[in-house]
Amino acid sequence: MSGIMRLNNIAKSGALGATDARLSGSLTPKQGRIFVKAIIASHDLLGKVTTDITGKLTKERDGWDTAKGILTRHKSGLKAPDANLKKLGKIGCKLDMTNGVELNAKILDEALEDNQDNPNFEKEQFAAFNTIFSNDLQYLGIIGIADSDDHEADFNKLAKGWFQIARDSKNVNKPTSSNDSILMRLKHLVKNAHDDVKGMASILMSASDYMDYQFEIAEKYKDLATLLSADKKTFMQMPIEVSADIENGEYLLTPLKNMIFGISSRVKRSRWYDDDESALKYKFVVFPDYEFDVHKYVTYMTIVPLSITGLNASVAVGGTTQKTIQSAAGTGVEGVSVVSNDTDIATVTYASATGVISIKGVAAGTTTVTVNDGTSTKTIEVTVTA
Repeated sequence: MSGIMRLNNIAKSGALGATDARLSGSLTPKQGRIFVKAIIASHDLLGKVTTDITGKLTKERDGWDTAKGILTRHKSGLKAPDANLKKLGKIGCKLDMTNGVELNAKILDEALEDNQDNPNFEKEQFAAFNTIFSNDLQYLGIIGIADSDDHEADFNKLAKGWFQIARDSKNVNKPTSSNDSILMRLKHLVKNAHDDVKGMASILMSASDYMDYQFEIAEKYKDLATLLSADKKTFMQMPIEVSADIENGEYLLTPLKNMIFGISSRVKRSRWYDDDESALKYKFVVFPDYEFDVHKYVTYMTIVPLSITGLNASVAVGGTTQKTIQSAAGTGVEGVSVVSNDTDIATVTYASATGVISIKGVAAGTTTVTVNDGTSTKTIEVTVTA
């Protein structure tokens, strides 16, 4: 095989070649950083978030969260007032990269023989490996739901991604919306974001929701150019990051630099020839983790439909009929308002604890009852008979 495998030398090319590590072992810290940086450079989102490359498998990220109005009068020999010191908050997150993930790849004999005169062949293969790693690590950051050390764990249980961390956090703001309009959803998302990040945050949303957003803008504002160019990747001057991996109806707002992708520079790589399969095999092991530095700067929004048991009601004068709100956004059924639009025809009472709407007929005729959960409204058509 030595005649077939003419491997590049890192000292000559400046890139990471296959001769930079033992046949079975770890890359040096410098080589590990080169490998990790190549992974990051292969994906747009990973290149925008904060990447923390560390030689350790656990790390406490340190920082300070400063409130507005922290400046005080300087007096020599006197410390700052206690009230102002309390405005300083310790921030940072703990990265735990003890569980590694591995990529297994192989190059068949036929490919090796066909490319024995290609001096860049293995460099090209390594570029492909980097792309695979990059795509999967970004994918894991979106769909990861658990950090299982089970060797046969499903892909989405190899690490907790940013969306699952937001779901689990007690300090992340989690509004809900029942509105069908993407524009109105984004407005509600921004309205509920922390004031300190509204001018610097980005919005992460699904590719399907983004497409609906484009259609909605084009239809609402008669802007055909929007559909042709599809360049409206901002909302209220906040960039929109689109991913097909995000679930429809899920939205995340935070500064991208608040999203932490931790990865150890301890990269393990093994290379061997398998006689049974007639293939050169590789195994790469990296140690990633995902977090937010400041959880209060994250807003995670989901869709909860405003659901009512029927939007038509018929009641006799003096009689009562009921409808029930089954689900609502905002604070749920307790936060819903219900109003009769003509109390001369029908009156309405609402039991917020149970979500039961009671409609009483007053005089023969028709009217409507408006149900509002703070993010959208629904109308019940009411007919009162004599």
